[in-house]
Amino acid sequence: MIQTSQELKNLIPLIYQNFHMPLFLLSKDMKIIGYPQQFFELEEDYFTHFINKQDIIKYKIYTCFHENEIYFCFAYILDDVQFICIGPYFPRKITSQDHPSDFPFLKHVISPYKINDFINLPYAHHEITSQLIFIYQVITGQILKAEELKLNYREASVQPLKQENSLEQEIFKIRENPLHDFSYSYEKKIINYIQSENSTAARILMSELMQIKDERQLSQSQIQSIKYKLVAVITLFTRAVIDVGVPIAKAYTLSDVYIMKVDQAQSIDQLHKSVSDAIIDFTKLVKRYKNIQNPHWVKECKNYISHHLHQSISLNDLADLVDMNPSYLSTQFKKVTHQSIKQYINEKKVQEAQFLIQTSHYSLAEISDILQFSSQSHFHKVFKAVTGLSPSEYKNKH
Repeated sequence: MIQTSQELKNLIPLIYQNFHMPLFLLSKDMKIIGYPQQFFELEEDYFTHFINKQDIIKYKIYTCFHENEIYFCFAYILDDVQFICIGPYFPRKITSQDHPSDFPFLKHVISPYKINDFINLPYAHHEITSQLIFIYQVITGQILKAEELKLNYREASVQPLKQENSLEQEIFKIRENPLHDFSYSYEKKIINYIQSENSTAARILMSELMQIKDERQLSQSQIQSIKYKLVAVITLFTRAVIDVGVPIAKAYTLSDVYIMKVDQAQSIDQLHKSVSDAIIDFTKLVKRYKNIQNPHWVKECKNYISHHLHQSISLNDLADLVDMNPSYLSTQFKKVTHQSIKQYINEKKVQEAQFLIQTSHYSLAEISDILQFSSQSHFHKVFKAVTGLSPSEYKNKH
């Protein structure tokens, strides 16, 4: 149990560092008097606009849904501190295809931030409940039960906004509904079959999975709800085949084709056929590229590069990964792949840049920042060396 406000303030950066949970200390008039310095600095009166302190007092912990954000608040009186608010959490992980202008929260940020700070904003995940329970007990010394996290919605005499209520129900059903776990195990098996080039088994399991009925509807329309889910499934397929060596551009091109087919489908039968055909074509990609013989250490390096395109990647990082001398790794990589490591990284980053230019609303400067180029001029130089076009010329053509 925390007994002084200084102890509480010392705890804030540790909680953020270990759990990626922004914890705000609020005064009696709901103004911010403490927050993690690693996080965004918000307007002092930010929480006064949408959280009523009387709502917090009613419950052991109050779950607040605002815009597309989630907050968890509770009363804890310690010197000038009266309330603690944890959040924001967003309902899904933010990606490089999202744009800051679509997130009202950022309008209240008064500190400068980079695109990567935006992409790394916290999101609701399966461990959030256990983390909240732990943090609550550390601070207050009291036990918090999972059911108490949603008690305010069970007892509220006035239901929250329809959109917020749907969001609340979705988050807790994802965590508690056993069918979700069941679906997840099916998805893992389907992905494993695609990666092992067994499209028949993958299609059989996919057919069974689509027969499973759960209560989670993402739209009032049944067919639209299925479309949303299939787009997510195709995204999983895309990532899965990239993991086993399919070029990013090839995987995303096929993904675009099938997302369009799903969008244009007029019946559930057409949706079934589209996802079945997608499994066949993604498996064909795996067969085409997985069997290109490369030593295991080359595959490890390529997989690492594919998963860290939004970060700075050094030769030493890769050498540590495969336990090889950096100079020897550099020489052997070029001997096997006919490309230097630097050339390969640049090629993959440019492919990702092409994808972002075509599919996102980011400016070229923001894309350069996302992909960790040292400067816009460096981005321009590398992009042109790989494609023969400058980023702006490529954008104008697409």
